[in-house]
Order: sequence, then structure tokens, then C-alpha cells
Amino acid sequence: METRSFNGTGDRDLVLVLGWGNRFDHDTVEWLVDRLAGAGYRIHGFQLPTTITDFDAEWLAPVARTAESLAEYRLLTHSTGGLIGEFLPDPGMTVHLSPWWGFHDDLRNPLVSLAMKLPVSTPLLPAGIEAEDLGEHVTDERMREAPDRAAPTFLREAKRAQARLPTFDEQRTSVFYTPEDPVVSAEAIERRVPPRNRVAYEGGHELFASASRTRHIDTVLAALDAGPRALTDERKP
Repeated sequence: METRSFNGTGDRDLVLVLGWGNRFDHDTVEWLVDRLAGAGYRIHGFQLPTTITDFDAEWLAPVARTAESLAEYRLLTHSTGGLIGEFLPDPGMTVHLSPWWGFHDDLRNPLVSLAMKLPVSTPLLPAGIEAEDLGEHVTDERMREAPDRAAPTFLREAKRAQARLPTFDEQRTSVFYTPEDPVVSAEAIERRVPPRNRVAYEGGHELFASASRTRHIDTVLAALDAGPRALTDERKP
């Protein structure tokens, strides 16, 4: 687990948990971090290992230790980070971007189901993610660095965590997602999140890489500050 801190212009703590394959030095992540820092947050960032054998020990525990050390904090996650974030201790206002709370149709097949039963931590299964799946601001460099295969244990651990998600916090949690998401299950998001707590957008799995990112970033920041009540007219794509 790689961690990095970014000092903003204020003294509010924010835990930022990136998604599978995201890196701090990607242009789109830097764009997001710049806006969070400009909004006054001290950012505690987490870049995930892409192959694991234990969700709690390798993904959740390192983030939880930092969260527990903070008197209070807000939480912003993306994709796999949104799966981890739902298990973190007592966050304040929370925003999940395209959280991975269910497998996309492409992963719901007999081959993947069989592979997840094997204790194999070697990346073997094609990831099948293209630049257009993520957003128009994704660079060639980002795609060259992206993992192109997934380990069976990685998928197994994610599936197990999805099956034991805690109750959704309607008072503090907001979700931004695209109904046409080609990476995670939008249906799983919609089943879990009441309409008043979610904002639909267009442009790919990564909001911070999408063509509509400048339209929605102010609402993301407002939801981190004030919670779901900040989601007014932004609930339509």
C-alpha cells in the first residue's frame, strides 16, 4: 500500500482512497488532488496494491489505521476504494465515486467464478479495460501503466467484501456514478443508494477523467463539506 500526504490551504483532514490501477502521478488524479487541496483539505492518500490475498489485512487495515489516528475526517473514494471505504471507522461526510459494490456483467461468467475458487495470486485474468471506459482525459501513459490482468485472489476478496457490506449511511454518504459504467455494476449502486444520495453523470468510470468533471467537481466538494443535502440539481446526467 503506497501512501502520500498532500497539504492543502486549510486544516481539515480528508482520507482519499484511489481505485484499482490509479496512481498519484496520473494526470487525472493530480487534477483531483489539486482541487481537494485548494478546497482546504489535508489529504491522506492511499494507492492500492493491485494483487491481494486478504481484503482486511492488505487493503482495509492500512487505511483504517490512518483513519483511526485522526480526530475527525472526511472520506473520498473511487471504485475499489469505495469498497474499502464502507468499512472504515466513523468517517464524516463521505463521497464515493463509482464504487465497486458489485461485479459488472463482464465478470459474471463461469470462467471468473471458477477462477475465484483457486488460491492463485498471479494476475491471470484479462482486465479488459480500455481508455474510453475510463474517460476522455485518460492519457496513453496511464493506460500503459494500468494492470492488464487480475489475480483470482483479488477478485475473490473483492467479492467477499461486497457480500458483507454494512448498512448504507444515508445521512453522510453521497455517490457519483455513471449508469453506463463499463467497469463496475451500476445496478449494484442503484440498489444500495437511495436516489436522494446519488448523482448520475456521463463520461466514463473515472469522474475525474470524464468530460463532465468540471461540471460536477464543485458538487463533489459541496457534498464532502455538507453531505447529501448538497446534491440538489446535480442528480441528472
